[in-house]
Amino acid sequence: MKRSESDNTIVDVEILTTDKLYSMAELCRICQLNESGLREYVEYGIIMSETTGVYRFSQSQLDRLLRGTRLQRDLELNHAGVALALDLLDTIEELNRNLSRLQR
Repeated sequence: MKRSESDNTIVDVEILTTDKLYSMAELCRICQLNESGLREYVEYGIIMSETTGVYRFSQSQLDRLLRGTRLQRDLELNHAGVALALDLLDTIEELNRNLSRLQR
């Protein structure tokens, strides 16, 4: 728990581990993709490996892949469409954060 110095309130803070790296096999299993399907997401720049040589993916890349596979399944987008949609969603999130920061 963390105590705010300004008003002496207690705030619960949960720290999530973000340093776990997933192998290609783990991502395939989690996202129910075969290896060639996962490689297409990498080739289109939808997700990026955190290491060179052997594919290793961070939690943020897994989250992005899960969003991408949902977009592809639900909206029947091709890989280029998924890449564009995710980039636009990322831009919207960033703009909303900036707007919130400016409104404070």
